[in-house]
Amino acid sequence: MINENHNLLFQYCSILLNYPDQEYQEILEEAAEASSGQPESEANQELQQFLAKARSLSPTELVATYVNTFDFGKKTNLYVSYMTNGEQRERGMDLLFLKNYYQMHGFQVTDKELPDYLPVMLEFAGQVDQETFRPILERYYDHMKEIADHLDPSHNLYGHLFQAILLALKGAGITKPVRRSEEICSNSFYGSFSPTSS
Repeated sequence: MINENHNLLFQYCSILLNYPDQEYQEILEEAAEASSGQPESEANQELQQFLAKARSLSPTELVATYVNTFDFGKKTNLYVSYMTNGEQRERGMDLLFLKNYYQMHGFQVTDKELPDYLPVMLEFAGQVDQETFRPILERYYDHMKEIADHLDPSHNLYGHLFQAILLALKGAGITKPVRRSEEICSNSFYGSFSPTSS
């Protein structure tokens, strides 16, 4: 069964964690309007705080904050498997797992982003039911929490998005990492993979 509140929250965060390009201001306005009608929750409150702060910044300020936070922040890298594996072979296995898991559930990842890019992961979670997104989000829970721990919402507006994500995960019963599921992570599940493969 799909919990629409979780799905919508993941969708909003997926979009809002992307680079703030020229269309981002319109996205902020649309997200503020759409999310204001959602049921009140701690996660939605965090989302609203992010939107209020983001809308108060100039496009230049938003870009600078984004770049300093995610492009230059080693502990806040949005490529979640990179945080523990770097460019090692283990990361290639993680990327393959994610790509194949997405495909199993009808979600196609373009060549534009790697499958461990958090906005892609959240986009997937926003489209499927809880039973389907659980193995992915449990697997990388620690990575998301580590980012959240390095982003104080009182000093960085993106901290609000990560608090919203953690609260939504808690609502879905995900509060600790689980590197699991032999049936979906078995050796036969993996094929040959390179990060640039289609």
